[in-house]
Amino acid sequence: MCKTDNLGFSAASAGVKNEIVVNLKNDGSSTCSMHGFPGVQLVGPDGLGDTGPDAARTDITPDSPETVTIAPGEETRFLLDYIPDTSGSGKTYTRLSVTPPNETVSEIVDLHGQDITISAAGGNAPDVYVDPIGYHVGSGK
Repeated sequence: MCKTDNLGFSAASAGVKNEIVVNLKNDGSSTCSMHGFPGVQLVGPDGLGDTGPDAARTDITPDSPETVTIAPGEETRFLLDYIPDTSGSGKTYTRLSVTPPNETVSEIVDLHGQDITISAAGGNAPDVYVDPIGYHVGSGK
């Protein structure tokens, strides 16, 4: 299984409104694999004491998530969707705490201007959703 210490993390716009793609690159020296959903928690500009909700898992895939194998230098991705605050009194998060599937160690990922603003009030429905690992695999070539 891929270990957090052997992964490079980055985030960018997915090209769709209210959607962020998180990249996990295998920086290790051997092939590794992942299966399932990453853990994702929103983190504010003030650090780990300034955390938001955990992302809920989507159920958009008809089958169970597939195992993703990534060679050294390759990457896989997952999508994070959110429902933005429209009240004007939401909370803004500038980073993510990402834990790869089957791992217990997380990594802080800067959103580099792709900040997430969601409702500050807790409700019954989550405002942030995460897809399973494997949105795209490979070097992008």
